[in-house]
Amino acid sequence: MSQMETYLKLADSRSLDVLLWLLHNRNAKNQVNTTLDTVAEECNVTKVTVNRVFQKLYAAEFLVKVRNGQYQLQKV
Repeated sequence: MSQMETYLKLADSRSLDVLLWLLHNRNAKNQVNTTLDTVAEECNVTKVTVNRVFQKLYAAEFLVKVRNGQYQLQKV
């Protein structure tokens, strides 16, 4: 089972919205340039929810924070 499949099985619908937003908004190098506020606003969730999802993705090594506002998706 892939890392993404494992995460999707654990995700609730709001978490899935955030994950799909990241996948949709990545560039050709699997990087996403955004803020938690932007993701929260565009996914209609709270910043706390986005932060919780990002923490899960960090722990699963699916997402790496490069610097403020820049994230790298791994294992995609």
